[in-house]
Amino acid sequence: MDPDPTLTVSSQDDVYRPSEDSLLLLAGVRVEPGERFLELGTGNGFIALHAAKRRARVVATDVSPHAVQCARTNAIENRLPVAVVQCDLFRGLRGTFDVIAFNPPYLAEEIRGPWADRAWQGGPIGDDVILSFLREAREHVAPGGRIYVLIPGNRDRALALAESTYRVRIAAKKPLVFETLFVLELAPK
Repeated sequence: MDPDPTLTVSSQDDVYRPSEDSLLLLAGVRVEPGERFLELGTGNGFIALHAAKRRARVVATDVSPHAVQCARTNAIENRLPVAVVQCDLFRGLRGTFDVIAFNPPYLAEEIRGPWADRAWQGGPIGDDVILSFLREAREHVAPGGRIYVLIPGNRDRALALAESTYRVRIAAKKPLVFETLFVLELAPK
């Protein structure tokens, strides 16, 4: 999807603001009108709002209560139907989705502290959240559906799990100074 300049997306201090990784995920995601779309870790709702603008049926989640409120406010301000739910990964969600998108926390830091910090803390190696997501996602994607996840190229365990569990296609990539970020399109094998 391309960034939609007609969307008004605001944020607040304790909610992850869309950055170059968010734009990369947006560029890699493909969603069609009427598809059931799930964005995990929605932050201020940036990706979810774009999917809703494309007339997908959108559910957005975040573990942070601040992010949930921010995403709800942005959906209302843009007059877009987005169901925003507070939950950790897939806990409490029912059913399957045609498209699942996730920009996970991936920095090598212990997961603790304020909500704003947890938005990028991926555990001691940086892949704890990604690994949990990859283990659970296949149960929540509809037959013929697809999963989009952003993974740094140096997260070997996550990349190996993705390749052993899913059919993998690189949907987008961006080289940075210390690493390359990949948006993988995954389909269960």
